[in-house]
Amino acid sequence: MDDSSEAYLCINDPNGNCSESHAVLDPVEEEEEEKFRRKLKYFFMNPCDKYTARRRKPWKLILQVLKIAVVTIQLVSFGLSNQMVVQFKEENLMTFRHLFLKNFSRSSANTHAVYTQHDVYTHIAYTVEQFLMLPSITVGNHEYEKSGEVYTPLSICQQFYHNGSLSPANESFHIDTHVDEGCWQ
Repeated sequence: MDDSSEAYLCINDPNGNCSESHAVLDPVEEEEEEKFRRKLKYFFMNPCDKYTARRRKPWKLILQVLKIAVVTIQLVSFGLSNQMVVQFKEENLMTFRHLFLKNFSRSSANTHAVYTQHDVYTHIAYTVEQFLMLPSITVGNHEYEKSGEVYTPLSICQQFYHNGSLSPANESFHIDTHVDEGCWQ
């Protein structure tokens, strides 16, 4: 007996819900049901079985693989580009630290501090001196910024909070978030 016949389905119904109207279908309904079964069977096939059944190339699969390849290439190229920008920034930052910070050493990259007023003034004077000698001491393309025929002057800026207080009793800070900035040329 054919597994797809209505009589077989009716007899082997585990719930016993077979009725005579279900067992006998007119030919139009049987044809529609068979079309629906074929559509469902085709719908749940994998791309290789679909290719075997209809001999049509799996364009959707090819398109998905192509999209994955394009996105992967974009991610790799953008990642390499971003890596080059970050590396350029880090190298320039290290160069400027060596050029403008007095007694800078690579081991103290995160802990360069100045504690007295005399040291602050000495470091500022050293930075200004190095800035003025910049074209003659650099190997690369670091030079003054030029606006037409005039070089832009060196400006030193300081940013600090407007007002603040420290309470040692309860170890709390009260800082006014307004920031003042003073620049000198």
